[in-house]
Amino acid sequence: MGQETPPLGRYSLVAESDLDPRLKGLLRYWEGKRGGRAYPARPDIDPLELKPVLGNIALIDVVRQEDAGLRFRYRLFGTEFVFYHGTDLTGHWLDEIPNADFRDALIAMYTTVVNDGQLRMVSYDYMLESRRHRFQALILPLSSNDQAIDIILACGVPVAVF
Repeated sequence: MGQETPPLGRYSLVAESDLDPRLKGLLRYWEGKRGGRAYPARPDIDPLELKPVLGNIALIDVVRQEDAGLRFRYRLFGTEFVFYHGTDLTGHWLDEIPNADFRDALIAMYTTVVNDGQLRMVSYDYMLESRRHRFQALILPLSSNDQAIDIILACGVPVAVF
């Protein structure tokens, strides 16, 4: 996964061998769409081919600012994410999300993915109705020119409830 990884905050790295089978399938799909390139482009990804995880997908636009900073906006916020978060964040900027812990951890991870060009396989916990839900997620870079990451495809699936 690249060189030294910055701290992930609330996220823990997951080995590919420990990934949920749905995420392993998505990873194989992404790798197949790359062909001989470093990254697939958004048009390479066909939602009809992602039916097993479609509700668990978020597409995040990477918007480069004049000051060389990055902003992220949800292009798509899957129905399963809407269920867990209680709202549809499609079209919303990540830096405007009120939950600071959630917001800052995601922005840090997405910034790292954009800067180093490496995918991430992570685990995290989410509280819902006084129960802890364990998720695994795959954070995959996409590029329209095979150089600059301009979209992130993220997929998170629940793997346990405590």
